[in-house]
Amino acid sequence: MIRLAYKRAAAVLSILVMCVGAAYAQSGRRNTGGSTPTTVAPSVSGPKPVEKKPEVSKRIQLLVGTDKHQAFVNIPYYLYDTVLDNCIRRLGEADIVMPTSAGGDLDRAAAIKAAKQETVRYVVLLNLGNEYADVGKQVKNGQDELYVDFVIFQPETAKIKTSGRAHQHIYQTGRGGISLPTKNSPVYSDYAVKQAAIEIANRILAAFDIKIRGEGPF
Repeated sequence: MIRLAYKRAAAVLSILVMCVGAAYAQSGRRNTGGSTPTTVAPSVSGPKPVEKKPEVSKRIQLLVGTDKHQAFVNIPYYLYDTVLDNCIRRLGEADIVMPTSAGGDLDRAAAIKAAKQETVRYVVLLNLGNEYADVGKQVKNGQDELYVDFVIFQPETAKIKTSGRAHQHIYQTGRGGISLPTKNSPVYSDYAVKQAAIEIANRILAAFDIKIRGEGPF
């Protein structure tokens, strides 16, 4: 009887242990089966900042020429070439300017025609004139003063963007006894020629709000 009671007690105890274990396992499954909270990264409002690349400035293209075959104007041919070369050289000192020579056979009609055919380049016409001849005065020794002016024609339309004249005059040097210059005889101040060409180039650049690096405004 004692052994039988002992066996029954052991059986009951085993059943209780198994029930407790099953209940604990079931509880664990319920806990693990639930949704696990996740961490959500906070959203950043607004578009992401985009780094701007520096814009590359477009180069100003210029077609520069002059007419050294003007009728009724007694100016040495070499002056046209000297003015044209020095003007183009000065324009080329600006980083965003690309000047091209049209030579010495560009009169006003040809300049207008060329501008209408261009889509990008501006056409610049340089002109040499005689202060005294313009007003009908007789040219005397040492009084022959030449000037340089310019006109800028816009591409496609050939409308005049701007025009002007250099304040620096070109005067004769060391030519005593000559009353009227001829095409090949007078000698003019090389310094005055270059200064007039540089002033014209500066004024052309100023028309595009351009200044040469390291220099102040014109």
